[in-house]
Amino acid sequence: MERRSVIAMALALAAVVATVSPAATQLSKPPRNSASVKGKLEKSAELQRQAQQALADLARAERLVRNAWDELKAAKDDMVIIASNTKFPDPLSASNEKRLDQALSLLLGALDALKVRDKWSEPEKRVAGVRSNLEQALRLTNTVLATSP
Repeated sequence: MERRSVIAMALALAAVVATVSPAATQLSKPPRNSASVKGKLEKSAELQRQAQQALADLARAERLVRNAWDELKAAKDDMVIIASNTKFPDPLSASNEKRLDQALSLLLGALDALKVRDKWSEPEKRVAGVRSNLEQALRLTNTVLATSP
């Protein structure tokens, strides 16, 4: 009889652990909803603006562009996950994902240029190119912000 009660207690404990584990896992994940995506897009846009203004200090501009890229990539990843888990996805989702891909590519181009700034032969032209990439990326990011739910 005692052996059966030990087995029953072990099974009950296993059931409790099994139900608690998924709940604990969900609590540790950041929320993936349109509000968090919008927040990441806004943060990336602000970092892109700051990077444009910081082009006199290229090391600072590089950090800002890297952080802007990280935020934008996180927003895009969340958008893709939300769209794939939604029964009726936003009809603008695909075009917004393309816009974000373009913005990410522009930010990456700016970042790559800033990383090799010590080897620039014509700094003014390079800064103008980085500025152009940042302006285009910001326009695309703002377009996505304006059309996101």
